[in-house]
Amino acid sequence: MSPPVAGQGRTVNLGEEEAKLGPTPVETATARSITADMWFRGCMVAVVCGIFIWLNMGVMSFIRDAFAQDKAMMMASPPMPSTDRLITSHVVMALIGATVVQTGVGFIAIMSYLFPRRPR
Repeated sequence: MSPPVAGQGRTVNLGEEEAKLGPTPVETATARSITADMWFRGCMVAVVCGIFIWLNMGVMSFIRDAFAQDKAMMMASPPMPSTDRLITSHVVMALIGATVVQTGVGFIAIMSYLFPRRPR
C-alpha cells in the first residue's frame, strides 16, 4: 500500500473497524433483553402448564374417588338406584366440555404470551 498523499486520508474498511470495536452497549442491552424475555416466557409456559396438569390431576382424582364410591354403593345390598349415582352421563359430558374449553383457553393464553401482537 502506498503512503497517502497530502490531503488524503487512509481508506478504512468499516466492517473491519466495527469488528474491532465489538458490540455497542445498546446492542448488548438489546441482546440481554431478548434473552431475558425468552427465558421469562419459557418459565411462564412451564408454570401455566404445571398448573394445568395439577388441576386436571385433581379433577381426575376426584372423579376416580366418586366412581369408587358409586361402585361401592352399587355393590351394596340393596343396590343404589342409577338415578342416585355420582357419576352420570351429565357429569361426563360436563367434564369433557370443560376440558375442551380449558385446553383452548390455555393454548390461547400461552400463544398470545409467546407471540404478542405488534402495534401497527
